[in-house]
Amino acid sequence: MNIKKILLAGSLITASSLAVPAFSAGLVCQLNVKPGGQVMGNGTSSCNGIDFSFGNSTSGRWTITNITKSIDRINWVKGCNSGLSCGVTVRAYALNQGQAYIHYVDGSIEYVQAEMWYETGH
Repeated sequence: MNIKKILLAGSLITASSLAVPAFSAGLVCQLNVKPGGQVMGNGTSSCNGIDFSFGNSTSGRWTITNITKSIDRINWVKGCNSGLSCGVTVRAYALNQGQAYIHYVDGSIEYVQAEMWYETGH
């Protein structure tokens, strides 16, 4: 190997080890179904569940997680009205979405989103 290839390889290794995502926040969901039902994905950005209550809704929660910088404000597009977390009514057979823009003190903005899907067996 010549010196140019060694320097290039070393530079690539160093650059790849320094590559860190600029943002790390996420929006996660928590879906609550009636007794006897099942939920998959709680604590992730995609929750779905089913029960046999034959109702038209259940409860859930949106939570913004993994914030590593100081927040100036949060603008919710869908899901909550304010804050880092809120309880919501999750409608059956409809895509229930949470979306927010996190405005950080340093001037950067991060978009987070998640979804919940609920079925009641009818």
